[in-house]
Amino acid sequence: MRHKHIEVYVCPNCKGGLDLREMSQTGNKAISAKLYCPDCHSSYPIEEGIPNFIPDIEIGKKHTARSFGYKWDKFQLIDEFYKKNFLDELPPIDYKSFFRGKTVLDAGTGIGIPSFCIAENGAKEVCAIDISNSVRQAFENNKCFDNVRVAKADICNLPFKPNSFDVVVCVAVLQHLPDPDDAFEKLLSCVRPGGTLILWVYAKEGNGVVYYCIEPFRKLVTRNLPLTIVLGMSYFFGLLFQLIIKLVYVPLDKLRWRILPLHEYLVYRGNFNFKMNVQMIFDQLLAPVSYLFTRAEIKSLFDRNGVKNVRLRHHNSNSWTAIGEK
Repeated sequence: MRHKHIEVYVCPNCKGGLDLREMSQTGNKAISAKLYCPDCHSSYPIEEGIPNFIPDIEIGKKHTARSFGYKWDKFQLIDEFYKKNFLDELPPIDYKSFFRGKTVLDAGTGIGIPSFCIAENGAKEVCAIDISNSVRQAFENNKCFDNVRVAKADICNLPFKPNSFDVVVCVAVLQHLPDPDDAFEKLLSCVRPGGTLILWVYAKEGNGVVYYCIEPFRKLVTRNLPLTIVLGMSYFFGLLFQLIIKLVYVPLDKLRWRILPLHEYLVYRGNFNFKMNVQMIFDQLLAPVSYLFTRAEIKSLFDRNGVKNVRLRHHNSNSWTAIGEK
């Protein structure tokens, strides 16, 4: 990470400023060093350019970090399908102009897909964080941008001052956290007054098949299996998934027979390749924690915290895009 990037971070424990110590560098980049807090004497290593603000992870979060870290290790290169999947979750925002010139927090970046798309569409600065080791791939995937910084950090213990960002983006993350309410408050605290919070979460409405079939299977079976086995199962289910889309849902859609469950969503998934759909299935099966939000629950999160101009969109009739202003 570059020297000029250090000042954006604060100690997640006491919110004090951080000093750079024990540094080795290449050019003006700190490759190996420590960020030290003079106020509470905490220190955080920088390894291969990535600050680590999570010295110890709680057991529950450790399982989540390990699971998703494994997933992103298997699906680690950003392509046009990944970008389309993220960008399609943003409307009614016009992503081509909305991020231009803004500072953005990408909370739960995975391999850096949101950060890549946001930087590509003109953001001034992007800070990407994740709890898993996927931050290393996020760092590599975003090396082409000079304004993207990546750190390993916990959404519930953020290394940023309050009111630091014009926009906070959190997609496909809140449903996997043990305390979504607390995470929401922490994310909102980083938004400047007048700034925007963007969430994308699984919906309960329109997801009967997931709620009554896939979720029980995940809870009882797949989240307790070795990840290598779950990955193999995902390839098998991915093949069935692809065949059902191409041989059943797409032909019926052309005939305007749209009566089968998850019709809109499965026709939409027909726009993606086999690898992308396997990754989606793997995501559904591996999560230690996964929650489906009702519209009322999402609306309540925003209302309780005084967020204004809230817009909710039922994306593909099985997820929620939620956007509000602080």
